[in-house]
Amino acid sequence: MIVPLGSARMAENQRYKITERIDAGGMAEVYRGVAQSAVGGLKKAVAIKRILPNLTKNKKFVSMFLDEARVSMHLQHANVVGVFDIGMADTAYFIVMEFVDGANLKTIIESLRRQGQRMSVAHTLYILMEVCKGLQYAHDVTDPENGRELGIVHRDISPPNILVSKRGEVKLVDFGLAKATSQLESTDPGVVKGKFSYL
Repeated sequence: MIVPLGSARMAENQRYKITERIDAGGMAEVYRGVAQSAVGGLKKAVAIKRILPNLTKNKKFVSMFLDEARVSMHLQHANVVGVFDIGMADTAYFIVMEFVDGANLKTIIESLRRQGQRMSVAHTLYILMEVCKGLQYAHDVTDPENGRELGIVHRDISPPNILVSKRGEVKLVDFGLAKATSQLESTDPGVVKGKFSYL
């Protein structure tokens, strides 16, 4: 399965087509795309997260990225962005996720600030309650093969990682810094992961 991440064309045997770049950070970039079924030509909007090309040779980062995919594949909850697939294209790994038609909380807060407004207490409490539902689920989820708790702790809860859909759904994304018993990569003693202002 090869995804033409540098172009919008899709060969007949390829399952994903890129339509636009949504976001990029220091380690990965996210695209909006379309997943196409091999049977019946059914299509679904997806988000595709890909390791930046310059980091593909960094084994530690690739292990962290694969850990994110491994952790996320276990999560199926209304308040967590679903992960459907993982693959490789042109030596770069990618994760195929649920596409949330909306914006992240950071964008929403900045938009309100530009208009001289603040989020209402009611909306703030609603978003926080939905985030807590997603976190509680992640903390309690078990491995479907052996029934053991995965012990998932997100470790990067901040406005950019909270998505709000146009219909008001609140979903956690980016378990890249999550801690779980299923991880291959462990955090060195004394190292703190996450955004300092939100810890």
